[in-house]
Amino acid sequence: MKKILLVIFSAVVLFGCENYLDKVEDSAGLQADDVYTDYLNFRKFEDRMYKDMNDYLSAGDYTYIAALCDEGHLGPGWETMPIAQNGDWIRSYNTGQALQFYGVWGAWESIRIANLVLENLPQLEGAATTDQMNQLKGQAHFMRAWYYYEFLKRQGGMPYIQKAFKGTDDFARTRLSYHETALKIAADCDTAVLLLPAKWDDANIGRPTAGAAMALKSSTFLFDASPSNNPSGDASKWEAAASAAWDVIKLAESTGRYKLLQSKGTDHVTYATEWKINEEGEREVTNTESIEYISGFDSIFMYRPYNDEIIWENYSASYSSGYSVFTVPSLSAGGVIQGFSPTANIVDLFETKQGLSIQDDPDFDDQDPFIDRDPRFYQSILFNGERWTSQTDRYMELFEGGNERKGEEHYSTSGYLARKFWAKNVDQWSGTQAPNTHVIYFRLADMYLQYAEAANELGGPNHKISGATLSAVEALNIVRARVGMPGVNSIYLGSKESFRERIKAERAVELYLEGKRFFDLSRWGDAHKAEHRELYGIDFQADAGSPTGYIISRPTTPFFTLTFGQKHYKWPIPLEDALMFEEFKQNPGW
Repeated sequence: MKKILLVIFSAVVLFGCENYLDKVEDSAGLQADDVYTDYLNFRKFEDRMYKDMNDYLSAGDYTYIAALCDEGHLGPGWETMPIAQNGDWIRSYNTGQALQFYGVWGAWESIRIANLVLENLPQLEGAATTDQMNQLKGQAHFMRAWYYYEFLKRQGGMPYIQKAFKGTDDFARTRLSYHETALKIAADCDTAVLLLPAKWDDANIGRPTAGAAMALKSSTFLFDASPSNNPSGDASKWEAAASAAWDVIKLAESTGRYKLLQSKGTDHVTYATEWKINEEGEREVTNTESIEYISGFDSIFMYRPYNDEIIWENYSASYSSGYSVFTVPSLSAGGVIQGFSPTANIVDLFETKQGLSIQDDPDFDDQDPFIDRDPRFYQSILFNGERWTSQTDRYMELFEGGNERKGEEHYSTSGYLARKFWAKNVDQWSGTQAPNTHVIYFRLADMYLQYAEAANELGGPNHKISGATLSAVEALNIVRARVGMPGVNSIYLGSKESFRERIKAERAVELYLEGKRFFDLSRWGDAHKAEHRELYGIDFQADAGSPTGYIISRPTTPFFTLTFGQKHYKWPIPLEDALMFEEFKQNPGW
């Protein structure tokens, strides 16, 4: 079978010496005619372009994206994570399991497959139905756009390759600007919308739909409009972002194709407030309290095989061990990546149930901080004293030296653990199989928040774009209402600037651990600020007279400081690729 040299640009030159088939890699030795003229073979070939989709929850990614920002911290376990946390990102491309780096960058190969599909699709005419042809073409346009979106978020503008190069072609291409690349992505999305189905059958869940293409366009324009990529504040870019987000919302509201998964019923958290040391010298809980909250938010991410809030997910990455990153050795077996610790920085962004920040609510007690919080707090965060395991007499010990905070690798370093993708009673004692986890790229709540952000930038919290029926604050309040939170308090609605901060906090809470926060901080131009680089936890000092049995304090010094300077706003190109052609420029500072 004919082989060609594959390198990065269009997967023919930049990856160095790697043999790759320009038809299909198949043990049966299929020739081009066998692939391009048979529908099932063609689809198998095209499906290989899905292999480079990044899984932001993968325990196999030693550069876990949530640990590269203020969402939380992971101890070393392997050299890969510290290298990335310390900002040595060129080196990250060459270290073990740095999937956020070399894993995503490797998607040039999948872009080449998409281009080969589009070039050779006419050969399939007569051997496939019109719908089948449209589905193949639509997926190719979508996936090409998706991988360029992944590059755009990280490295910025790229040459937008729309052909499968041959070995005799000139591969030297200049990089497009950020905005030019965004427009190319949007054009591919517009084409995909016309070709992709509104919904796939159950056997094909996870393939992109027309709605997914609209959501990808919306998110691309949001990045293009954001301060890091739009320093002049060009309002037309915010208009495009707001309009694209509204198109998705309008589709959802007019057709019912997408719906927020409603929170129904209540759940409760039991936590220890008093304890003693028994005769055997063991810690024994003597009194507990209970907190009731609106339940159901976690069902978006677990339990159900599918739900209508999801616009697009990495269905192939749905697995039952995603929680292993969030557990600790005292509760369940893990691996190299284990013991993710949410920071106090993030925990403090969860409002009180009155809809006020903890700084603004006069009833908030920093010595009893776990009560009366946003229901999403209880469905996202595990705190000291909480009963979480299948052992009825075992409560989380997140104080210094406790079972879950031993001062060792893979244990909590902050005094918190993450719950969001970890189902109840899944631990080393229960023998319970964890439910599958949805690795979601776009869901409807995000579209409401994207619209709210863009509309606010155009005219403030009460602004509606032309043709829309919701203002910025009304869109955001829909997301809050789903979990029983009141609308944004009037004290935050006095200006575009004050409401902007509530939008940022809302995204941090609603989309916690969903692969968004790192890129949000980057596109906002906030990632280099000390408040996001310096990671804080909380300390506990036993005190029987305190509401939780401890005096709780936040140290004045961070337990870890991330490295993020101005150059990190645009990720580097791997050196061997950046130096290959004079026309292909490295990002500044690298």
